[in-house]
Amino acid sequence: MRAGVALACSALFLWCAWTAVRAGASRVVSDYAGRADSKEAADAAVALAPSDPEAHYARGNVLADSGDYAGAAPAYEEALRLRPRDYVIWDELGKTREETGDTAGALEAFRRAVALAPFYGRPRWQLGNALLRAGSREEAVAELRRAAESDPRLYPNLVQTLWQASGHDPRALVRDVNPRTPEETLALVGFLIKEGEPGAGLELLSGSGARLTDEARRTLVKDLVAAERFADAYGVWSEGRGAVGTLSDGGFEGEVRSDEEGFGWRFALAGQNVKLSLDDDSPREGAHSLKVEYAGNSEPSRPPVSRLVVVEPGARYRLTFAARTKGLVTGGPPFVEVVSAAKSGESLAQIATLPPSTDGWQEFALDFTAPPSGAVRVALKRRPCASAPCPAFGNVWLDAFELRRLSQ
Repeated sequence: MRAGVALACSALFLWCAWTAVRAGASRVVSDYAGRADSKEAADAAVALAPSDPEAHYARGNVLADSGDYAGAAPAYEEALRLRPRDYVIWDELGKTREETGDTAGALEAFRRAVALAPFYGRPRWQLGNALLRAGSREEAVAELRRAAESDPRLYPNLVQTLWQASGHDPRALVRDVNPRTPEETLALVGFLIKEGEPGAGLELLSGSGARLTDEARRTLVKDLVAAERFADAYGVWSEGRGAVGTLSDGGFEGEVRSDEEGFGWRFALAGQNVKLSLDDDSPREGAHSLKVEYAGNSEPSRPPVSRLVVVEPGARYRLTFAARTKGLVTGGPPFVEVVSAAKSGESLAQIATLPPSTDGWQEFALDFTAPPSGAVRVALKRRPCASAPCPAFGNVWLDAFELRRLSQ
């Protein structure tokens, strides 16, 4: 009897060990099958451990990746028979069934995934998209919105998906997305502006009552300028800092600006051997003038300082300013130019060039007609040199910029 019991125990031990080895080997082969995308390895994993759901799941993945959705669906179904509460496998089964044209089966699988993981965004996202493709728009929108609520990273995808589903109808998009936070509202406003619907975006912003942070304001201004909605951009930026057709802070007395889009003075980032600073030594007016120091090679067409100004299309304007120079040595002398702010950027007016050295401040004036875009850029540039590189040395001071509308 003792010998029989010992033999039985030994057999049980060997069977358990063999089963464990096969299960372990199956997991290793399953992992390899997924990484190598090998159907043979996936089949081997199933043969080693036919009761392991991971092996069937790996086989389903390999078949789905190869486009064999008809073969992948039974593999996922077998995996779910062995592990029925795995929402990931239900999700994959839903995608596979949809690929084979089984819409009802796909929706059933996606609903099971949502029921098993109701607070996860991805299962609801898959269900919402499947419902949208099946024509159940109202339910689809609800599921997609709930997916984005669970996972805010899906919000941009929600906007893009519903934009396509609406046939690029901005009002339908706003209704379907129904933004509930200032962040969502601003994201939707920015999307509409970039998609060529700035009017709808600004209407949404106005009706939402959302307060703009400094960062959000800068982003919105940048998007509107890129869309060439200059008057709207100025309205967001200005906050009462001057009417259309005025150039505030013409004497560089306000806050120094960096290389960001807006309607203040725009200073290029450091580099290219051009240094900008506010100088309190003998300004033309106020406490400062802008000092531009050239100290080597720089790109002539890149303005170290510029200003975007909103104007009335077709109106006549005069830009006046003061400048002085000292020790300018260059084959590409600097000058001030007014160009259209539209992408065409055509020149509207410019002075010839600034002299190498001046005896104190000199006054300059430029007359121009405002372009249809309703905005111009005032910029300090340099003439191109006869050959590259194009270095410049010496100093330029600028002050007292003023823009006046001329009588017709």
